[in-house]
Amino acid sequence: MTGPLKLPPGPVQGRVNQLLRYSFRPLEFLEACAANYGDTFTLRLAGLGTLVQLTRPEDIRQVFKGASTVLHAGESNALLSSVVGDTSVLVLDEKQHVRQRKIMLPPLKGERMLTFFDAMQSEALAIADQWTGAGLVRADQAMQTVTLRVILRASLGLEPGPEFDLMQENMGRLLRHIRHPLALVMWNLFPLSRYENSHVLPFYRMRRKFNAQLFAYFARLRALDHERRPECLLKDLLATTYDDGSRMTDRELRDAIVTVLAAGHDTTALALAWAFELILAQPEVVARIEAELEEVAGGALPGIEQMPQLRYLDAVVRESVRVRNVIPFVARVVKADFPVGGFAYPKNVVLCPSIHLLHMREDLYPEPRTFRPERFLERKFAPHEWIPFGGGNRACIGQALAIYEMKVVLATLFSSLRMQRPANAVSRPVRRGVSIGPSDGTLLRVVERRRLKT
Repeated sequence: MTGPLKLPPGPVQGRVNQLLRYSFRPLEFLEACAANYGDTFTLRLAGLGTLVQLTRPEDIRQVFKGASTVLHAGESNALLSSVVGDTSVLVLDEKQHVRQRKIMLPPLKGERMLTFFDAMQSEALAIADQWTGAGLVRADQAMQTVTLRVILRASLGLEPGPEFDLMQENMGRLLRHIRHPLALVMWNLFPLSRYENSHVLPFYRMRRKFNAQLFAYFARLRALDHERRPECLLKDLLATTYDDGSRMTDRELRDAIVTVLAAGHDTTALALAWAFELILAQPEVVARIEAELEEVAGGALPGIEQMPQLRYLDAVVRESVRVRNVIPFVARVVKADFPVGGFAYPKNVVLCPSIHLLHMREDLYPEPRTFRPERFLERKFAPHEWIPFGGGNRACIGQALAIYEMKVVLATLFSSLRMQRPANAVSRPVRRGVSIGPSDGTLLRVVERRRLKT
């Protein structure tokens, strides 16, 4: 082991002060630290530990290749267990993480993912109807509705109706609690292990209510033959076995479904809201999206078979999540001395590949604040250079689904509507729980409803 044992420099304010600065102005705080302390710096956030922010691609690659026994991602996400539960892939490490990831990943990729197309397009068309003639609307709220309804249909096989509406209402209430800027602070003060059965804290009351509804639904589907169960993620999970032949318990099913609902819905909704903010600010990007849709679909709604042909739209999605990343960094807890970037990090330091600061590197992305989708047509970025979904063996299991859903929703809405942002609209990055969203929700209005060929 070589290199100094001291940590990189960082702000000297107290841990609570740093946590509050990060909670209310996250990106500004990170950028100010990078400007003051360089490519690698140390934050000390109350309740979250000592966090070393890494921004050099070569350092990030080394962390992503690190052994899962030495670098724990699940441990760094421990506070999320208040939402997703303690058997979620987000909070597990080593063999337990591999066990859960192995059973969850296949249904979120490939052919199963494509079966969600109709739900994605129909929910986007419903938003087009709502937006038409409605004046100014918030894209984030509409996209939250779209992605929540899509993920409920895709994960549970629920079709619109009273039960669907109740599930949507309960999940929506739970998510509103976790979007608060101080959610991290509250989970730290009132951890799941101590307050799960609290009758005073509204978050835990709502959590129990939603869990009860899920467990009742699980029981109903378990009682059905496999062929009679609706096509969805839950059907796949009920039929899958672990390597030892055992099946998922209700608790494991609950944590798996809530992980997909919470992570796959909210982050995708915010990513879509940011995409509208970026696209509508550049008429030439809008024109090129519309031209590609016309060329591929001929004035009709693009179908499932035409989605792979929308190469420019795919680049738009990838560039939008680069410029406006929803999660500013990912984290790994060091469990044994780990050398990277000239430092030898001891146990319990948290190494954080910085998504935001990596994506703002001038040497990697010239004029990094400029929204230029052509970047992703001109070259292919390595897995440690473009990391909106993390990387290594902890890359987000819903990455393929999120990219696909963004493409389907944007293709549907830009085929159906002509939209614009109000003059002088400003979308400032603000905290939404663990995520970063637009301060104004990305205000926009529909100026024309297009006539589509059938």
